[in-house]
Amino acid sequence: MMIDMRGMVSLVTGAGAGIGRAIAVRLAQEGAAVVVADMDESGGTETVRQIESGAGQAAFVSADVAAEADVRRMVAFAGQHFGGLDVLVNNAGGAPEPYFPEAEPEHWGRTLDVNLLGVMLGTQFGIRAMRTRGGGAIVNISSMAGIGYGAYDAPEYAASKAGVVRLTAALAHLKEEADIRVNCICPGWVETPTVQRALSTMSSEEKAALPFPPPGVLIQPGEIAEAVLMFVGDDTLAGRVMVWPDGEARRLVPVDARY
Repeated sequence: MMIDMRGMVSLVTGAGAGIGRAIAVRLAQEGAAVVVADMDESGGTETVRQIESGAGQAAFVSADVAAEADVRRMVAFAGQHFGGLDVLVNNAGGAPEPYFPEAEPEHWGRTLDVNLLGVMLGTQFGIRAMRTRGGGAIVNISSMAGIGYGAYDAPEYAASKAGVVRLTAALAHLKEEADIRVNCICPGWVETPTVQRALSTMSSEEKAALPFPPPGVLIQPGEIAEAVLMFVGDDTLAGRVMVWPDGEARRLVPVDARY
């Protein structure tokens, strides 16, 4: 059954730029009120401005997804400002250099906290809010870095994103228990401002030497937003994971896949 998003309340983390902004804007275009959560107030308020300029509803809340108190507060903000929570997109993430094992534990631990703990906190408190609404949808933005068995420059990032994938599938039972659907999208290279800046500093040789070299055409943030809409709008896909390898079409992983 396809779901009408008009009147729904959504919350998108890391919505101050890139993928998160594209998702927030697209949800608003479908009629959902959007809580824009980010640590960057300037970026977050710009996302709100873009949504409101298109006659959508949005509000910004400053939140560090790795901090339990902040996550509790941003979920409560959705209820206080718009009356509840129906859709949560756990998008915030990243992996600043240096990487494990060269980086100190405090540094690489922060990557784990943002990418995995943040998703778990958002999911936990999001579920509690959605239960009072009779159900909802959660979409986690992971990465192809978390898929497979090859080498990767930022092992902590790969491990955290792999954790998000397994967490998502493990929560498939929530559909039957509480009518809450959890899904996951694992894109390859996405053309965000951050990625554009990083690639602009690299030579062709450096790009080719990467474990997953960027393809000629990168995935667009708007394409990720459309995939989010697919999951939010279709209540038959609980627990499903979407992989989106570079240069290939997106596809759903079979539920009985083992490796």
